[in-house]
Amino acid sequence: MAAPDLPRSDGDADVPDVLAMDAPAPGADVPDADVPAADAPAPGADVPDADVPAADAPARDAEGLDIFDDPTHDESAAPARSSRLGVVVLVLAVVLLALDGLAIALLAGDGVTAAASIALVTMLASIAVGVVALVAVATRRGRWPAVAAVLLSVLANPFVFVWLLGRLVPSL
Repeated sequence: MAAPDLPRSDGDADVPDVLAMDAPAPGADVPDADVPAADAPAPGADVPDADVPAADAPARDAEGLDIFDDPTHDESAAPARSSRLGVVVLVLAVVLLALDGLAIALLAGDGVTAAASIALVTMLASIAVGVVALVAVATRRGRWPAVAAVLLSVLANPFVFVWLLGRLVPSL
């Protein structure tokens, strides 16, 4: 595909020079940048302007979307997130760990059916508590209690708990 023929400025008088279109004509009166125009307001005067946003309004880009990285946007002014979720999942993880201990005690006392039922409940619940604790960590809703809950929910899984007991106490 051939390039279209575009007009060139080779000194031809009837073809305008594209770069020279914005330049003032020779001999034209050009105002100085340092000297204010006669109709310009005095420096420091209060001039209402509809195009200038208020100081507390967020800046807008070319598409009219808010820009929140300007100095008026303060993320620390947002209300703090509640840490309740992290604390709740931590308490649930501790309860699941206690239920695992109860299941081990029932198993030692020949209560196999009850121990198996409790182990099944704690296995499923430890997965659910671990997932909710990961959500609490990701959303910063009680991050450090939720990290502890993730660790305890992994430990509360009966397979992990029994394996770890077998490693630590080989006489069981």
